[in-house]
Amino acid sequence: MNKVEGDIDKNLVNIPNNFDQKIKLLQQEITNKETEKFQNLEQQFKENYHSLELKIQKIEEENKDKITNLEKIIQQKDGKINSLEGEVKKQMSDIQRDQYKHLLKFQNEIKQIKSVNEANIKILKQKNKEKYQQLEKENKNKIENLEGIIKEKEVKITSIDGDIKECMNKLEVDNDQKIKLFQNEITNNLEQQFKENYHSLELKIQKIEEDNKDKIINLEKIIQQKDEKINLLECELKKANETVNALNKKIDNITKEQEHLFNFITKKPKYTQIKNKWKYFDNIRKCCEDNCVNTNTPIGKCKNGNGFIEIINNTDIKYNKCIEEENMEAHLNAENKFYKPKTDCNFASIFYYYEIKIKKEGTGYSAFGFRNTKEYILLNNNGYIYYESPSNTDEISRKIPSFSWKDGDVFGCGLVFPPTKMLEKHPYVFFTQNGNQIGKAVLLKEESDDYYELYLSLKIPFYRSKLWQRFGC
Repeated sequence: MNKVEGDIDKNLVNIPNNFDQKIKLLQQEITNKETEKFQNLEQQFKENYHSLELKIQKIEEENKDKITNLEKIIQQKDGKINSLEGEVKKQMSDIQRDQYKHLLKFQNEIKQIKSVNEANIKILKQKNKEKYQQLEKENKNKIENLEGIIKEKEVKITSIDGDIKECMNKLEVDNDQKIKLFQNEITNNLEQQFKENYHSLELKIQKIEEDNKDKIINLEKIIQQKDEKINLLECELKKANETVNALNKKIDNITKEQEHLFNFITKKPKYTQIKNKWKYFDNIRKCCEDNCVNTNTPIGKCKNGNGFIEIINNTDIKYNKCIEEENMEAHLNAENKFYKPKTDCNFASIFYYYEIKIKKEGTGYSAFGFRNTKEYILLNNNGYIYYESPSNTDEISRKIPSFSWKDGDVFGCGLVFPPTKMLEKHPYVFFTQNGNQIGKAVLLKEESDDYYELYLSLKIPFYRSKLWQRFGC
């Protein structure tokens, strides 16, 4: 029993001693490593210091790398501390396991002694009863003493656990403080040196900028003057080119006008006959509802007995008056249209002209002239000229003074387009009687009109009549 107690005491005494030694070794090792790391960092910092001015743009990256290395070192220290904590916990569990084994062994011995005593009691019975009782009392006292010793040891173990935890906390705090102090010292040194170098570089840059400022300003002024001069020359060149182009164009136009003027002066006016014929019946003015006399059937009389015209040949028109029914008004258009000239005609006017001959066989209504989809200009046999266009809200009528005509008179109608150079001039229409102009010409104000058609309107209430016409321009 004394041997067991001695082993327990020995183990309990050795545990704090071993733990203190391990803690001292750990502190020494950490101190050595920190010193070595510090020396390495200091050496590295000294080596990098000389190249700091040339590599100031890389300072942030180098600081990041150094901070990363320090973080790695801290992580390594944390790992080592965690490893030591695990080792301490393992040793504590080993102590508890050994204690538990000793207790089991002690209990087994007690059980064995008890069984032996019980056997001796049975054998000796009454002889050994007093001795057994005495031994039982002694064993009970010993057990109580052992239990007291175990409790004292447990209290001591608890105290040792507290000391271990306190030492570990102190160790962690010391390590953290040392690491933070080390980091702060390095960071402060780096920041101080960075500020000094940065300030030195700023002074150098400021000096360079001040030295070059006047040069830069002068160069900028020179460049600006050059740019202004270039822009001025470019504008003058552009104006000169525009002037040259305008003069060339003007010369070309003058040359063309001279050619046209020469041709106009040296050559006689040219007249070209345009073959034309009456062809198209107006679908609004019909002979009857059946429209039996029409563009496709221009020859013949109205089947319903109405008075209407017929085209005897291409240029002769006859009005067949009615017998019992009504004389209808007829409108005709010629086959070919008169178009506005598309090409330039600077000095000569283009005009179209045609004549008709009316045979008077009685009173009636007749009119002729030009028209298109927008307007018409007519000379009526009552001596009035009628003009209607979209630009005029009402029809314009103009009486020809002292107008009269007799059977066989020849009436003419002309359409004149002024030279294309005269933009302010408008086309106009005039009328003639037996070769002489009658009335005033009518200006055509619709500039968008590109063509005009020959137009005839005829109605004979009581008498038959014939019309002859000839075309020319």
